[in-house]
Amino acid sequence: MTLAPSSAAFDIFLLLAAASAFYYLAVFIAAVKFQYEKRAVTEFAPPVSVLKPLKGVERDLYDNLASHCRQQYPCFEIVVGFGDRDDPAHPIIAQLERDFPNVRIRTVIASQTHGANRKVNSLETMLREASFDVVVINDADIRVGPEYLRTVVAPLSDPTVGLVTCLYRGIPGRTVRSIFEALGISAEFAGQVLLARWVEGVKFALGATIATTKKQIAAIGGLSPLADYLADDYVLGNLIAAGGYRIHLSSTVVETVLPERSIQGWISQQLRWARTVRVCRPGGYLGLILTFGIIFAAVAIILRPHSGIALSLLFVTVSSRFLAAFGSGLVVCRDKTVAKFFWLLPIRDLVGFCIWVASFWGSQIVWRNKRFKLEKGGKMTPS
Repeated sequence: MTLAPSSAAFDIFLLLAAASAFYYLAVFIAAVKFQYEKRAVTEFAPPVSVLKPLKGVERDLYDNLASHCRQQYPCFEIVVGFGDRDDPAHPIIAQLERDFPNVRIRTVIASQTHGANRKVNSLETMLREASFDVVVINDADIRVGPEYLRTVVAPLSDPTVGLVTCLYRGIPGRTVRSIFEALGISAEFAGQVLLARWVEGVKFALGATIATTKKQIAAIGGLSPLADYLADDYVLGNLIAAGGYRIHLSSTVVETVLPERSIQGWISQQLRWARTVRVCRPGGYLGLILTFGIIFAAVAIILRPHSGIALSLLFVTVSSRFLAAFGSGLVVCRDKTVAKFFWLLPIRDLVGFCIWVASFWGSQIVWRNKRFKLEKGGKMTPS
């Protein structure tokens, strides 16, 4: 005698798939709403210090840095920070100085260590050395267009805006895992940010861009309190938002050049990202279960292959998933990877679901070849 699949299990997976379909539709609406909002035009363009903390030579580092030197902006400087005088990226900075003699490029060495996050240690020194009150911080793997500074600095003319941040799209390498990482950025993470902005407002910053002022950073106690946090960008934005200021999500979408990771390195990076989000936004992280609707709809089909409701819901869920990816990945992020590899999204979602489940077991992460333990709120201690 064969037993029929559990009716309760079937109903649960149907319910999860249906809730996911509504989530996907909400992401699409949030993306369209963001893309077509009217934005005030301002000529606000104060002098800017661009802070670039570096460690080692990453993929396409020269091109990434050169894009910052080509800014169509009246007055800016680039402050490069190293934690080591012998860092192999030094010759690249020397080449930039030769190629862009009209751009003021300065190098500082951050020898002091105040916490586990060496990037924050560098940023503290760079912030002190920066010539101007308005500062723009982004990671070494970020590539920008010539109007970048004009776009991200302009919203700071509003005194209620304490920080400006940006979405980003990935430039993948040749491996499938690199393509998966790019899809996860534009077709998944960007949608989460856009929906959060629509529902509750942005209460965090993204490392792709942080535009703020020295005065604003000083008002939250400086950067020293962030030195033991892995997600220092998130915490910085969170503290500024808690101070009553708005976090503005810029219409500019920058690019992040994704490194070619080994399979082990890629899994480690994905788990680090997932566990960091989990400890920083535990409630929101649980809610990410709704991003795996295709999986739930497929399980419902497996449980009852001839169910008309399950088949119809699978079609609706897949369609709405692609619609959400279209909204965040193409309408907003203009990501060619999403256009070319959208058919990989169900497989990417399955891999993402495995990472999401695995992230609940353990709090260990590997970052810059060192092992840390993540604590509540995102603080990390050497393990």
